[in-house]
Amino acid sequence: MKTTGFRSFVLYILLFAFLGGLGWFGLNLVLNGSEWASQPYNGHIYGEDTAVSAGTITDRSGMILAQTVDGTRIYAESESVRRSLLHTVGDSSGYIGTAVQAVHRSKLVGYNLLTGLNHTVLTDFSSSMQLTIDANANAAAYNAFDGRNGSAFLYNYKTGEVLVKISAPGYDPMDVPGDLLENEAYEGVFLDHTLSSSYTPGSIFKLVTAAAAMEYLPDWDTRTYTCEEVYGIGDSRVTCLNYHGELNLSQALGYSCNIYFAQLALDIGADKLQEKAEEMGFGASFSFDSVTTCKSTIDLSGASDLELAWSSVGQADVLANPYHMALLMGAIANGGKTPEPYLTGRGTGTSYTLTDSATAEALHSMMRNNVANYYGDYLFNGYTLCAKTGTAELDGKNPNCWIVGFSDDASMPYAFAVCVQEGTSGLYTAGQVVAAALDAIS
Repeated sequence: MKTTGFRSFVLYILLFAFLGGLGWFGLNLVLNGSEWASQPYNGHIYGEDTAVSAGTITDRSGMILAQTVDGTRIYAESESVRRSLLHTVGDSSGYIGTAVQAVHRSKLVGYNLLTGLNHTVLTDFSSSMQLTIDANANAAAYNAFDGRNGSAFLYNYKTGEVLVKISAPGYDPMDVPGDLLENEAYEGVFLDHTLSSSYTPGSIFKLVTAAAAMEYLPDWDTRTYTCEEVYGIGDSRVTCLNYHGELNLSQALGYSCNIYFAQLALDIGADKLQEKAEEMGFGASFSFDSVTTCKSTIDLSGASDLELAWSSVGQADVLANPYHMALLMGAIANGGKTPEPYLTGRGTGTSYTLTDSATAEALHSMMRNNVANYYGDYLFNGYTLCAKTGTAELDGKNPNCWIVGFSDDASMPYAFAVCVQEGTSGLYTAGQVVAAALDAIS
């Protein structure tokens, strides 16, 4: 009897273990089945073209951006659209891991728990995706890059919808270059530079220095410094492009005066400028469509006065990520807080607070003053923009040309960040990208 009882006990243990394992497997099948089915080792859906079984992707107006026809993945009719959205839609080989075809592959292959990967009317419908992207605006902005590399990001700072997202260099996914892996012109082509790169920001960082002054210097709105083109710091100096004379903060931001901001930073102090930069997102990673973004960085620990002065104008070792810069612009436009941008569905509901409302309001006013009284509304076809440009000097290369800002028009609440590599100026090289995108948004 003892032997029979022991055997029954063992059988019960095995039964419970089996049922527990079965339950665990069933739960994971429900939660992760689509991911398992869409892995690259599944020969049923992947071959040389890893996207052959993927569903249709469209832009906000219904324009087809990618679809599978007779077992072949084809992309938008317009070559400019295809090139401009390469890093957003993705490539057929799956090399661009941050693109929709990679991030959402489990949805795009049409898997469901009941029919698996067998395609039916219902699964074909559920595997389609409509993006918030405006394809025509992306094509227009991409063409305005005029063959240069860089990135552009534009989104609705009220809703979070992304309308423009560009990374260059790129290529036509319908005509993949044979020397893609060897040609230096395509270096970094599989990296989405909007999300995964950072650049020397130049004068757009003066917005952060201005915000630090607003917090730590009680007389920031009346404080003046004099620019005589050169400002000596020890045995070295900070230079400016022009003689500006005596300036207040708003005037210095409009003229983008290096001398003013260098002196301002020395009065603020390295620790406090570092603290404000971190409050505004430097040193932090953000999320976009399940992708963790590259950090903007600044490190003023142990910085000399000269290093602090050059850092305050976005030079030295300061680096800025375009996505982060766009978020910061959306926060300034929106009273300090911005929704997380999104490409599909209705977003995550996440929001980021990057400054306080008083600082946002003051920067908002100054950035509008920049465009109205220093840049010229005519450059942006009459749109009511608030912006700051930057021309970041690089050793042995033409500068990184930035423009960051937002529209003040209630009907088009768009925030943007554009960085064009090796251009001529932020206002003209990067500004024309923004103007082209705004003109093309439908």
